[in-house]
Amino acid sequence: MLEIADLPALNASLNALSAICLIVGYVLIRRGRRDLHKRWMLAALGASALFLTSYVTYHWQVGSKPFPGQGVARVIYFSILIPHVILAA
Repeated sequence: MLEIADLPALNASLNALSAICLIVGYVLIRRGRRDLHKRWMLAALGASALFLTSYVTYHWQVGSKPFPGQGVARVIYFSILIPHVILAA
C-alpha cells in the first residue's frame, strides 16, 4: 500500500508517463495514424487524471511546504514555479 510520503514520486512518474504518451501521440498523428493517436491521447488524459488525484490527495494531507533552499536555488525555483502556477490556472 502506498504511504503519503510515496505520492511525490508517484506524481513525478505519472507526469513522465503523460509526457511520453503525448510525445508518442504527436509522432503518431504526424504519421497519419489517427486511431493510435486517439488511444495515446486518452492514455495521457488518464495518466494526468491520476496525477491530479494523487497531487490533491498529497496536498490535502500534507498541506503547503515552504521551499527550504536559499540563494540561486531559490531564485531558480520561484522563476519556474510562478509561471507554472499562472499557466496551470
